[in-house]
Amino acid sequence: MNPTNKSCNGALLWWPALLALSLNACSTVGSLGAESFTLEGELPADFALKAQAHYGAAGNCDGRSQTKTFKADFDSQPHEYRFRIPVNYRDGTCDLPLARVGLFINARYGDKDWQQTYDNGGLTIVDQLPEVAPAFQANGTLSKTAECSWLFQISKANSRDGELSKLLSCKGAGAHITHEQLPGKTVRLVFKLSGEDRPYLNGYWLNTEAGWKPCTGRWGTRFEELCTDPPQHRTFNMDGQECTVYPNCTE
Repeated sequence: MNPTNKSCNGALLWWPALLALSLNACSTVGSLGAESFTLEGELPADFALKAQAHYGAAGNCDGRSQTKTFKADFDSQPHEYRFRIPVNYRDGTCDLPLARVGLFINARYGDKDWQQTYDNGGLTIVDQLPEVAPAFQANGTLSKTAECSWLFQISKANSRDGELSKLLSCKGAGAHITHEQLPGKTVRLVFKLSGEDRPYLNGYWLNTEAGWKPCTGRWGTRFEELCTDPPQHRTFNMDGQECTVYPNCTE
């Protein structure tokens, strides 16, 4: 009876040539490297975070780029996140180093589907650190704080005529790091939400004692317009009410 061919984890193949071919096929299965670093921190209430690790070929390696995604879901309370991110990806004989980690910062300011927005950040892997880049501390941790704030405007969507909408702006949501620094280290990125919202367009809302008032009068559009002297104001809609000021709605 002739022997039959087996899979990679089965018995040896009959012909030596087929054996070599089979072993080569087994080695091309991609896998994450053993070395890793930790990305952790804090998120405000109603925030979520997605980190996407990108691995790229280096040198003469012809392996295809790979990605791995990590997520921290929304929570109605401030919450922590912690991702263990490998620093390389093995693709056959290719060792694909981590090239960057993209961050997608999601936040919601209401219960409706459209009352959710995002901003971007990321960890950039470089050969040499910029002079102003923060360094790892003696305990192996690099700590940074991203300052986030809400930017409000009258919605540009036709279906929400006159409705107030918000955009998210997070400054400092990232860092520059060399690949050699990463194994075994911790990058701690804390997201803080400013308590003071501000207009998305400078000069289109007037800050009064009662609150922010949107201007109109020059072009006659359905959006806020550049404030004139003397200023003219318009109303807007928020949470089902017609309002004259933000955030208190009425003066």
